[in-house]
Amino acid sequence: MNISKEKIKLIAADLDGTLLNSNKEISKYNQKIIKKLINEYNIDFILSSGRPFEGIKNYNKLLENNNLSIIFNGASIADNNGKIIFQQTIEEESSKQIIELSKKYDVCMHVYNNGKYIISKENFPIKSYVQIEKTVNVIVGLENTDDYNFDKILILGQRDILEKLKKEIDSLNCVHTCFSGDLFLEAVNKASNKGNALKRICEIKKIDIKDTIAFGDNFNDIEMIKYAGIGVAMGNAEEIVKQEAYYITLSNEEDGVGKFLSDLFY
Repeated sequence: MNISKEKIKLIAADLDGTLLNSNKEISKYNQKIIKKLINEYNIDFILSSGRPFEGIKNYNKLLENNNLSIIFNGASIADNNGKIIFQQTIEEESSKQIIELSKKYDVCMHVYNNGKYIISKENFPIKSYVQIEKTVNVIVGLENTDDYNFDKILILGQRDILEKLKKEIDSLNCVHTCFSGDLFLEAVNKASNKGNALKRICEIKKIDIKDTIAFGDNFNDIEMIKYAGIGVAMGNAEEIVKQEAYYITLSNEEDGVGKFLSDLFY
């Protein structure tokens, strides 16, 4: 592996499908390697996720990591206490247009704003991790919002339906959309993505983005993998993500993040 480990100052890692295994856990092995890097090499370790802060804070705690986090696919950056230090929300008119378009399809919408997580349907067969893990209080009914400047819109549905809806949303040219899983379509502010958020964190910390590593597996990780000095795709990553990466590591079930970092640093 032709990388100078001394140059690496920051590592960013997606959670679901990357750092987490199928049980939504950070393995003991990954924990050990990441903690060593934070403590021995003074590496900035950044969790980068489509989740809200409430959905990642316990993972930072587990890693004894007091750093910034990229949340909502790069639409916001939070400090270790959950204080938002950067935010790009979806414009109100855009949110309302997407809600109207979605009414034509058999989908369930999830929106997050001002600390509230609101879903359009309670008994939809597909569930998000928020409903399963219950890290955030869920409110049913989009009518329960008085502020349409959403941090993120998550739309759940069958892939063929979401593909059609994505085309319609993209034709509005008002938001950035991407798939974060087969059944999950996400929309954020047009300028928002994990790559731009990584750039902003590097500016804050005065780190050259060439001195960073980024790990990811899905479409919402592509910009982060492209912008980082070293982009690493998981063995289980989407094919297009692998094409954009410098390296491909083992899968999330095989401790791919930890194994790559161990080979590089130890």
